[in-house]
Amino acid sequence: MKLTIFLPLAAFLSWAIAETTDSSDDASPCLLRCMSEAAVVAGCASSVDTDCTCPSAAFKDALGSCLQNSCTEDDITVAGELHEERCGTTPE
Repeated sequence: MKLTIFLPLAAFLSWAIAETTDSSDDASPCLLRCMSEAAVVAGCASSVDTDCTCPSAAFKDALGSCLQNSCTEDDITVAGELHEERCGTTPE
């Protein structure tokens, strides 16, 4: 039964990472993982679902936490640049 839950989640995360990779060539695997995980936490279809991710405090909180705990300063910089590009504002 656990496998039936894992497979759709793995497929979704793979799809979300593939979608993100197309528009963010500078993003590291760590940043892509954090963005995908934050989208799931926020209930967004993917990390490129800007209608969901841009206004979502849950997405920003989860992404910030993941970046701080797992990624480099460069990843944090790229995340800010992607946010500005996708959402039209600088991250708070």
